[in-house]
Amino acid sequence: MAAKQRKSSARKAKLWIGGLVTVLLAIVAGGVLAGCSAVASAPDVTKLDWDTSTIIYDRAGKEVYRLHAGENRTPVKLEQIPDYAEKAFIAIEDPSFYDHFGVNPRGIARAVWRTTLYKLKLPGGRLEGGSTITQQLARDAWLTQDITIKRKLQEAWVAMQLERTYTKDEILEMYINQIYYGRGAYGIEAAARTFFAKDVTKLTLAEAAQLAGMVNGPSYFDPYEYPEDSMQRRNLVLNAMLKEEFITQDEYDQAKAEQPKLGSMETDDETTGTAGHYVDYIINILQQAKPGLAEKYGLKLGDPGTIAKAGLRVTTTLDPVLQQKAEKAIADQMNQADKEYGLAGKQVRPEAAMVTMNPKTGEVLAMVGGRQHKAMLEFNRATDALRQPGSVIKPLVAYVPALEAGLGPATILDDAPVMLTQDKTTVWPQNYDFKYLGLKPMRYGIEQSLNPMAVRAMQAAGGPTKGVEFARKFGLTTIGQGDEHLALALGGVTEGTTLMDITGAYSALANLGTKVDPVLISKIVDRDGKTIYEAKPKKTQVVKPTTAYLMLDMMKDVIKRGTAYGYTGGFKGWPAAGKTGTTEYNRDAWFVGFTPDLVTAVWNGYDNPDNRLPWTGAFVPVKIWNQFMTQAVTQKPADWVRPAGITTVAVCKQTGMLPSDACAKDQVVQELFAAGTEPKAPGTLLVKAKAVQVKVTSADKKTTTTEWQLWQQGCVGTPVERGFIKRPAPRVLHPTEPNNPKYVPADVKDEVPMKVCQPGSWIDKLLEGLPQMPWEQQPTTPPTTTTPPTPTTPAPTR
Repeated sequence: MAAKQRKSSARKAKLWIGGLVTVLLAIVAGGVLAGCSAVASAPDVTKLDWDTSTIIYDRAGKEVYRLHAGENRTPVKLEQIPDYAEKAFIAIEDPSFYDHFGVNPRGIARAVWRTTLYKLKLPGGRLEGGSTITQQLARDAWLTQDITIKRKLQEAWVAMQLERTYTKDEILEMYINQIYYGRGAYGIEAAARTFFAKDVTKLTLAEAAQLAGMVNGPSYFDPYEYPEDSMQRRNLVLNAMLKEEFITQDEYDQAKAEQPKLGSMETDDETTGTAGHYVDYIINILQQAKPGLAEKYGLKLGDPGTIAKAGLRVTTTLDPVLQQKAEKAIADQMNQADKEYGLAGKQVRPEAAMVTMNPKTGEVLAMVGGRQHKAMLEFNRATDALRQPGSVIKPLVAYVPALEAGLGPATILDDAPVMLTQDKTTVWPQNYDFKYLGLKPMRYGIEQSLNPMAVRAMQAAGGPTKGVEFARKFGLTTIGQGDEHLALALGGVTEGTTLMDITGAYSALANLGTKVDPVLISKIVDRDGKTIYEAKPKKTQVVKPTTAYLMLDMMKDVIKRGTAYGYTGGFKGWPAAGKTGTTEYNRDAWFVGFTPDLVTAVWNGYDNPDNRLPWTGAFVPVKIWNQFMTQAVTQKPADWVRPAGITTVAVCKQTGMLPSDACAKDQVVQELFAAGTEPKAPGTLLVKAKAVQVKVTSADKKTTTTEWQLWQQGCVGTPVERGFIKRPAPRVLHPTEPNNPKYVPADVKDEVPMKVCQPGSWIDKLLEGLPQMPWEQQPTTPPTTTTPPTPTTPAPTR
């Protein structure tokens, strides 16, 4: 019996040993198979594609924005990282880094054993890392964060492949640039900026130690949330560095006594300074926010969705000094307007936008898309808002085409109704002040922004079709065939225009007819330092230099004495030209003004165009422009160079032609002409006639007026030989109020008389010899049309 029991026990022991061996063999076989599977599916270590932040710089190379897609990372070279920062990571994470071959056998064995026990739910099991710096890099850059046997085996394999492929310094550089530090910061450069608001090269020993300590648990050692834990961890790193003799005792004591000076707590895409709307537009261009937007600026960057992690270095044309002045000018003047017009505290207030360009290079130097910038990629009124341009478009679609057609600053245009409205109830167009002045030089029509004269200029140039053609030449691409009507001369368009496009259009005039495509991005370098884009803006001669020169010379008068004089004071008498604009019911107010080197356009309005501004383009927009430009332009700029083909001729101001004996001496002025368009004769607008003033009683006998009548022998009164105007076309009369002064040009009284005076009786002749009573006295010389004196108060606005 005892023998049987011994045999039975021996048999069980053999079975147990056999089973154990089988299990062990199965485990080994399974391990080998798992290892083979892990190795077979391991990634290629020669390919590393980091998500790297794209950085936007101003024109001077200063960072203004960092764009990233989840991983805020800016790789740096090991040479840029302080030596003590490198040693901090080695001391705390892997003291034997320079001695092992990628894995620490004891560490990996311990980690695998304890993890296996944990998976089998056996005593002593726990999830454990024990990874070297190389293994951490393998896990973070090529693998996942899963803690499995397969992943641990892959980690070891990839780490060894890394050691075979790269040098120790290359591995350390990749590691320090790859790992996560917290608050969206990947890599030491992003971490240095996020936590200490400085470049990695400027980190102190204490700061480097604090960053090195954070990678073990970014959320636990966040210095903002857990400052004490973060400090304890920092000190632990310093102890490790001292133990490894990476630092001296004095360096240790000094670093340990240092109190951290943390930066701001912003962790998302971060703008360092102002220029929010400018940066928004750069991002929209890079990410192709609208179809064709990137191509508009000559960019072809592939998949726009990857821009945020492509590691690009984007240099813009942003001038931070001008940008700050632009933002301040809008803030100051809009806040002042709120007070003056009782808008302070209102829930909805008027908005403002501004764009500043260098007309010679096309560089956009400053952009403000609203009174405030509250969120990234918000609505940008400088680039996104399509608004009615009003009178600011007159030079581009009416006067420039007229100049190209041979008209000139002296050309006489009639400030009088052009036609009846479609419903035949009134005359069109009307002026802002509901007055008509009659025959005036083109120069005066631009200076005072007289609507009928712009319409007549467009008609003389070839009509609305020509206006649309020139609008598109100037880059106003939202204007098309649907806008081919005379209202285009006054800014009546279907879609509207953007402030950016208006600025670009006027830059062509400021550059004597050469349009340089706008440039916001001057250069883009990829993560490897290769230049993949460099701005080469297209230059197009859209109008003749002589045309541009004549146009801007007339627009100088807008600032010298016209609608913009009131709040510019003539801009110190320096070379500057401009144009105001106000749309119907004051929905939009504009001012574009420029020197030879700087074009600045300003817009005001409510986001909801149904709301009306309490001012016009000649008020707040001019004030904003003047504050900005007087600070931006601090020295008198050189005037525009007069191009060949411009001549000066003495003409009669009333006719735009050579002076005749009918032209009073004070009406003879020197005027500019494009060569070949100079007048060759006096013309027929002014005729000399002998006339006398006659009292006329109305049909109802209620009123008596005085009018000029052609004189003949025997008429009562003293005849005067003087010049009278001969209107080139019959006046358009108001259908119901033809004699209402609102609808009658002021110079009607100076038209050639249609009546001939009748010889008087002997009683009339007797009375003629008697002295007149004061109330009967009439002027002995006829009134003449003169240029209004330079205003001392804000000029009439249009």
